[in-house]
Amino acid sequence: MPTRFAFAGTPDFAARILGGLLQCGLRPTLVLTGLDRRRGRGRRTSASPVKQLALAEGLAVQSPSNADAAISALAGLDLDTVVVASYGMILPLAFLQFPRYGCVNVHASLLPRWRGAAPIERAIMAGDEETGVSIMRISERLDTGPILAQAKVCIGPTSTGAGLSGRIADLGTELLCNLLPKLAQAPAKPQTGEATYAHKLTAQDAVADWRQSAMRLDRTVRALVHRMPMHSWLGDVRVQILAAQAVQAQGDAVPGRIIRADRREILVACGTGALRLKSLRLNLGKGAALDPAAAINGFGGLIQPGARFHGP
Repeated sequence: MPTRFAFAGTPDFAARILGGLLQCGLRPTLVLTGLDRRRGRGRRTSASPVKQLALAEGLAVQSPSNADAAISALAGLDLDTVVVASYGMILPLAFLQFPRYGCVNVHASLLPRWRGAAPIERAIMAGDEETGVSIMRISERLDTGPILAQAKVCIGPTSTGAGLSGRIADLGTELLCNLLPKLAQAPAKPQTGEATYAHKLTAQDAVADWRQSAMRLDRTVRALVHRMPMHSWLGDVRVQILAAQAVQAQGDAVPGRIIRADRREILVACGTGALRLKSLRLNLGKGAALDPAAAINGFGGLIQPGARFHGP
């Protein structure tokens, strides 16, 4: 008998998984997603990526405003499970126990490493060489449930949060497509190993601390650029760093000091090494992404050797 399931998710990561399930011929009875909210630079109210996909595919979709409403949305449905992927709401026990085989979660890490809200970004920022995806049965305690399936993904020296998210979503979808048809017989193994916690990202995470090593700043740029680009200030001008590379540097320049600025490269001293800025965005002009040549052409009086980046 085909698995009867609902799907709960909100952002692009979840939409990619939902799309993959549909391609596998697995169609949810109901889709739950976050409320419409203001998004983008224009701050216009829009539906979540999951809702947009669900409506386009003719799926039943609801956006419960709270946990009680989420439970009510399942009333009358004969479900084997609910697949949860970055839903954004803490689900109560009554919801978790509603489906015949409980709820399963797609978590973007190799649990128990990086439980919590930002596993992809925290893995990159910590310098991990690998991460992955875990399909687990959801328990009351956050990200502690037994594992149904896991797969690894390498984190390379140029891996970004967005790129890693896509790879993990696709791998998670593949695991789900194999798991859901045999969920009733699937063994679950308790999590083993040291647990670490992926704290929710805050605005402070994106503020460049030039006292850190260039390598650590490189990782921060790559981890956050798709969500909240790392930034700093030159005078009162806010500069977002969209792409960068850690390099070795000679001398003992003060961290944050621009030690080279020409059409070929912009080099900034760090606690150890230097960060080569490959793409910038300033809160001046059109706000377009600028390579070093464009940045020097447009803002050479601001971006010049000896100038120093600083905090807010």
